[in-house]
Amino acid sequence: MAGLILQAILALYIGLGGIVKVLRLPFQVEHWHQYQYPMWFLTVTGILEVLAAFGLIRGYWNRYFAIGAGIIIIVLMIGAIYTHLFKVNQPLTMAIPAAICLVLAVVVIIRNLK
Repeated sequence: MAGLILQAILALYIGLGGIVKVLRLPFQVEHWHQYQYPMWFLTVTGILEVLAAFGLIRGYWNRYFAIGAGIIIIVLMIGAIYTHLFKVNQPLTMAIPAAICLVLAVVVIIRNLK
């Protein structure tokens, strides 16, 4: 039961983050400029996050969707951690949300491989 709740929390968090990116809210655009990534990549990242959130939700009925979504989230979160810590040299605290999402994605995958 706890695994299902964690999967829902991850879906909500990743989905909201994806919507923020797709809508190009000003604070997110400002961050993206700081990261020196092109704006099209903001949209692609947002779309992948929204798709991953849907995959996590669909994963309640078909575990392969949850596994695929988890893999997408792991790749995105590794990129986010790299960006925060190495590309723009932000403090470790800035990478904590991405690290938590990465760990939750690993938990989702492991839980659904059983």
